[in-house]
Amino acid sequence: MDEILLKLDIPDDARFELVSAFTEKRMNAGDVLFDYRETAKTLYFVKEGSLAVHKFTGFLEKMQVIALLDSGAVIGEAAVLDGHLRKTRVTAIKESIIACLGKEDFENFCRKFPRSGFVFLEYLFSTATLRLEKTSNRLARIL
Repeated sequence: MDEILLKLDIPDDARFELVSAFTEKRMNAGDVLFDYRETAKTLYFVKEGSLAVHKFTGFLEKMQVIALLDSGAVIGEAAVLDGHLRKTRVTAIKESIIACLGKEDFENFCRKFPRSGFVFLEYLFSTATLRLEKTSNRLARIL
């Protein structure tokens, strides 16, 4: 996460404020980071470890792993949107350290540093777009 934030074109005081807004969460294998249909209030970065993203298949209560996320991955970026409900369950595959940024903390950061908030949102949007492109390419190969 720190490497990502260092690459963003934002002033050092804004970067320090953003990094300071994150908290850290330690997870053991099998721990749930967030679950399906929870209100998204926090976005996350994987600092260390690996997480699995599970999605309901539509067949009874069966879930399928649709992504594996390692160090540096952003998760739950929809938390910056109002009232978004989670569409997946995310669990730790092994011991992991997660950096957490609450929606309220992010909004406070954006009020104080609007341009830097926009740069961070651009990063989140580009990451989500890249993830969608990769998913579309995998789907196209399957079909």
